[in-house]
Amino acid sequence: MNQQKNGKRTANRGEPPRRVQNAAGKIMNTSSQGVFRGYVPQQTGSQQLQHAVPTRQFTGSENNNGNGTRGFGTAGGSKGRPHKKGKAIRTVLITVLALALIAGAAYYGIQVSRDLAKKKLISDKVSPYDELYCPGVYVDGIHLGGMTPEQAMNSVQSQISQRSEAWKVQLVFEGQVVAEITSDMLNMTVDQNQLINVMNEAWTYGHTGSQYDRYVQMEELEQNPHYSYTAKPNGDTSELDRLMATIKSNIDIPVQDAALISFEPSRAYPFVFSHEVVGRTLDTEPILEQLYQMVSTMTSGTIELVPTTVQPEVLQAELEMHYALRASVKTPIDRHSDDNRNNNIRRCFEFISGTVLEPGETFSFNKTVGERSLENGFYPATEYINDEHVTGVGGGACQASTTLYQAAVRSGLQIISRRPHSDSVSYAEYGTDATVYWMKGGKQIDMSFKNNTEGKIYIVAEVIKDSSVRSGLSAKVSIYGESLGNVTYKLETETIETLPSIMEPVYVKDKESAAKAKDGCIVDSYRMKYVDGILTERTFLFRDTYNPKPEKIYDPSLAKD
Repeated sequence: MNQQKNGKRTANRGEPPRRVQNAAGKIMNTSSQGVFRGYVPQQTGSQQLQHAVPTRQFTGSENNNGNGTRGFGTAGGSKGRPHKKGKAIRTVLITVLALALIAGAAYYGIQVSRDLAKKKLISDKVSPYDELYCPGVYVDGIHLGGMTPEQAMNSVQSQISQRSEAWKVQLVFEGQVVAEITSDMLNMTVDQNQLINVMNEAWTYGHTGSQYDRYVQMEELEQNPHYSYTAKPNGDTSELDRLMATIKSNIDIPVQDAALISFEPSRAYPFVFSHEVVGRTLDTEPILEQLYQMVSTMTSGTIELVPTTVQPEVLQAELEMHYALRASVKTPIDRHSDDNRNNNIRRCFEFISGTVLEPGETFSFNKTVGERSLENGFYPATEYINDEHVTGVGGGACQASTTLYQAAVRSGLQIISRRPHSDSVSYAEYGTDATVYWMKGGKQIDMSFKNNTEGKIYIVAEVIKDSSVRSGLSAKVSIYGESLGNVTYKLETETIETLPSIMEPVYVKDKESAAKAKDGCIVDSYRMKYVDGILTERTFLFRDTYNPKPEKIYDPSLAKD
């Protein structure tokens, strides 16, 4: 009996009172939504609330205390004393659970109220247009919002029927009417299928998808209305196409880049350019579309033809920077220089002037001018050979080479080869001259330089009239190419040593050859680079030695021999 009794009580150990279980069960079973929605207790008895009501560890068996009161045995084995503390804890936990369930139900109720309000807002905006076109929908300029499909169709058809021959559109360009378009020229018709398609498409705006989708579409229409037109080209539009093609050809101007046409050394500025041309082009497609829209809405008026401007990629001002004067040098022709010598200078320049050097290409005086011979157009004239003035073919070529050398240095070009005369010359200072020589099948002395720039080099050479010199003539060389900008070059010399003349006099038979003794010198030459007028670089070029000369005394007796 005691075992059965104990066993029965053991089975109910830890259970809360039945009335509490029932109350909790009702609350949970009715909470189908909200924070706890969907939760339904799956067990009964002590297992149902085992997570909400923690169990106590038994230290003895459950006993009847003799007063009909059930309770838990204590660790000390006391009997008959009720356990009020455990019952109070269970009551608090059950109360907390009940309050949580009530709070969840309240939160859910608020959410439901908000959802209902939102649905009502959407419904109030969308539902009135279930059978009507939505606001913001236009066909042929007619606002269909609030119209039934039948009303909308009648309005559009009525306007189509009102098109008349009085409709016209003028095309205006720069204040002048260049054409007048009539409905006959457009050959416009609207068939029933085309009209239905336009109306059906307009209906889809605000009538596609769920109520929420429609709500979003209607909100969008308020910001960006939909426009469609029934007028489309139908049939032969060749007359209009021809008219627009003619108008376009009269308005369009091909864009044209500036370009170098020719290099003409005889001109003061030796380059001839074609000037850039700003282009323009008329896009006829938008004009045609605007015409169709105007006929759809029966709107007469004008269309301003505004072509698109097309800017050239190369401007003449920019192009000229590649053909700028880098340096120009002139050397005076001595008043004792006769016509033959002057013509020899001119002949050298005829070969040189007009030369175009590609980047990296080397100029050679001898290769360009060739042999100084009668067959090559040169004349007999005085020239300086081996410390003597003698008559030879091509005298004067050295003044041409000297002038070109100085221009090359001042243009910043790389000097490849150059040699000085053995004595001073009348047209250049020590260290700035450049001699050349050509002996057929024999010795040659050349002057050469390299185009070390990124662009082409152009050379102009000529004998010019020059009132600043006694002869009235000068040899001039100008070199063109990439602009040097704020950079300039100069050719400067420095005498390192003077070589005194201590030699015995020399007697000569020609009176013209008589001369006083002359000291020699050693001279260094430099290329000076200036940026904005400030010296920034000093480049050594050559060291030249000019030997001293003895006195030359004229002896008439030598002429008799």
